[in-house]
Amino acid sequence: MGAASGTLPLIPQQNVFLGLPLRLLQEEVVYLLRHDAALLIDESQAYIEPTDEERAKFWAGEEEKIQQQKKRTLAQQREQREKIEAQLQARDGNGALERRAARQAAKANHAVSSTEAEGEQGKSLPEDDLERMPYVHYTPGSSAHLPGYQPCTAAMQASLPNARINTYTTLQEAYAAGVWTYPRTLEERARCAVFEDLHSKGYFLSTGLRFGGDFVVYPGDPLRYHSHYTAAVLATLQTPMPAYHIVAAGRLGTAVKKSHLLCQANTRITDDQEALVRRQQGADDDASTPWGDVVYWSLAWAGFGT
Repeated sequence: MGAASGTLPLIPQQNVFLGLPLRLLQEEVVYLLRHDAALLIDESQAYIEPTDEERAKFWAGEEEKIQQQKKRTLAQQREQREKIEAQLQARDGNGALERRAARQAAKANHAVSSTEAEGEQGKSLPEDDLERMPYVHYTPGSSAHLPGYQPCTAAMQASLPNARINTYTTLQEAYAAGVWTYPRTLEERARCAVFEDLHSKGYFLSTGLRFGGDFVVYPGDPLRYHSHYTAAVLATLQTPMPAYHIVAAGRLGTAVKKSHLLCQANTRITDDQEALVRRQQGADDDASTPWGDVVYWSLAWAGFGT
């Protein structure tokens, strides 16, 4: 579920081995909340001011990681050099080593070379040499290790009296806090009904805007299969659809080599006001209560589709 969007800095156009962050459709967020598989965290409210002691401890830990990384880099360089020297000695004898030593002597002013030489002699590495060593900065994908980051649900507040509630486990809680209001209309509920019904049948869904629908429907893993359908959602069983829309949908499906799927949802409500009331009351929080029934119609045009 979801679409990975993280890429490599030097290969921004590659799309085979993507990683975090994971981008979710609104319907996927609703599905995960209803199935108790995710939490919603209001990041703007999830941080408290760290104490001076916590801040100092955090930066000391970061500095220690940098120093350890630099020392590992020097050790790897030394190990690699010793390996090359052993290969040269085995191949050419002492002559190659003497020529190599002469070249190194000409570069004695280089900071890293002098540091490595002192390291080989068993001496401690000078702080200024370590300071000049480059290092790689890693940006963590989670805030969990940061001082002052404190997600807190309503159930956790009893043990954390000074914390603010900023984490929500149900659609009702998130709506009351103004963090997540989807779905609150008849059409949005119909989209959730279609998404959950197709997902329960083993299909994978992603956004279908570029193919002229609400969803693109894959028969399985999108890395293994091409999408078979472009799904368009009709909010109710009585939602009218002009004939030219049907013709356009059929032709569009042929153009993009997909069957156009009309999805009629029956969520057993009649208007947006009733949908909003159910949302506020948390009537849709439990996954054991389905959104409703869905009827599917697939369009064939010019011999394409089923």
